[in-house]
Amino acid sequence: MASVTNNSKKYGEGHNIVLKDPGKLSSPVKLMFENFKYAAGKSVFSITINPKKVNNIIEYPKGKDILFVKDDKGKIIQLVGSSSAINSTFNHFTANAKSNTNLLTEIKEDVSMWMFQGNFEKNRLLSEDDIVNMLGKRKDYYDTTYYQSALKQLQELKKYINSRGYSYERQGGKLTKPLYAQARRVTKKASDNWNPADVWMIKSKFNLDPLYKALSAKLLNGLLAEAYYNKDIIPISLKNVTTLKASSSVIDPQRMLNMKLDLDLSFSKVDLSETYANFIVQTKSGFAVRVGFKASATTLNVSLEGRMISAGYQLGAVDAKDYTKEIEQNYSYALRGGVAGGNEIYLDVAKKELKEIFMKYPRVSNTIENYDHAVQLVDAADELTRKRFVNIVSYLYSILIKPTKFETHMKFCYFSAKKITGLSGLYLILQ
Repeated sequence: MASVTNNSKKYGEGHNIVLKDPGKLSSPVKLMFENFKYAAGKSVFSITINPKKVNNIIEYPKGKDILFVKDDKGKIIQLVGSSSAINSTFNHFTANAKSNTNLLTEIKEDVSMWMFQGNFEKNRLLSEDDIVNMLGKRKDYYDTTYYQSALKQLQELKKYINSRGYSYERQGGKLTKPLYAQARRVTKKASDNWNPADVWMIKSKFNLDPLYKALSAKLLNGLLAEAYYNKDIIPISLKNVTTLKASSSVIDPQRMLNMKLDLDLSFSKVDLSETYANFIVQTKSGFAVRVGFKASATTLNVSLEGRMISAGYQLGAVDAKDYTKEIEQNYSYALRGGVAGGNEIYLDVAKKELKEIFMKYPRVSNTIENYDHAVQLVDAADELTRKRFVNIVSYLYSILIKPTKFETHMKFCYFSAKKITGLSGLYLILQ
């Protein structure tokens, strides 16, 4: 609920709010807005203060509180009703998600961390207004869904924690910065590939020196696991919760590596884009690997990401270095990436590999009909697309042709996406 009535000056001119989803609005209120051609869950308004004119008035059954908002066409709407009724009509909203990804991630993690801290240290459930106040100048990038997700995460976290006395920080804070530095030294893995925890809870009097000085990955990860099971350190990976309740699991790589997965990792289907920008290989359990180009519009570097189809979150990136090593050592195949795509010698190699793929898997794409059609698209494409074709086909080949057993290779990708390796550290995931 957006507590904006009588608070318009607090949130400021232009603060965005959005009509709640259809199932969260009463039928009379939903109908009131529909009469003015506004849609529940979609129509976005901005708060305006002391407008010079009003185009329309929407009156609730009871109350005399007033809120002025502007719709996406610039029309000023005067809302008249009780503050509780008006507030319960809207959620806070930000339209900045794509252009401010890093900032929004920071805000989401802060919101969750503050909710955890307020509950365990002060026995207090922070309100949405509390959170907005704590965000300060960042409040214009806030969205109600961040609070709703954090609230669900907190309820799930209570299953694991029932005490106080922790310090709280995001990854790379005062306490965890030297921890990640040591992890990089002994594991040779990037920070997130060692431990993807976004928020860390650490007992205030816990001595971290043994972890800072651990001389091997085995010792470091063993000490971290021991600290977790003693409830001295709680590393938490956060995923946006869009379901009714959050779920959780303890990702303990040292215990999980030899466990049998309760997933059917046999082949289901593959979809290769006709622009050769990406492909998705899906298993029967719904686990999938998306392979493609990102980071820039012209990059030739290929990235891999694990995901569960139909889930509201990604599992995480498949470690690029580990994947290359896996393919080279176990399947004697050299992946093509980066500048390799610019070598014309590899264009014919890629076409031959794609032909072999089509022979084994007649349906490779929703839009590419067959091998001949695929070659026609490549030959007619611009230079960047041909270079990308060369590189991405090698990754498609490495998944569909080279592995002696598809399921074994998918298990490797699943573990890598979830940071379950012999060099990875334990964490708790809330999703």
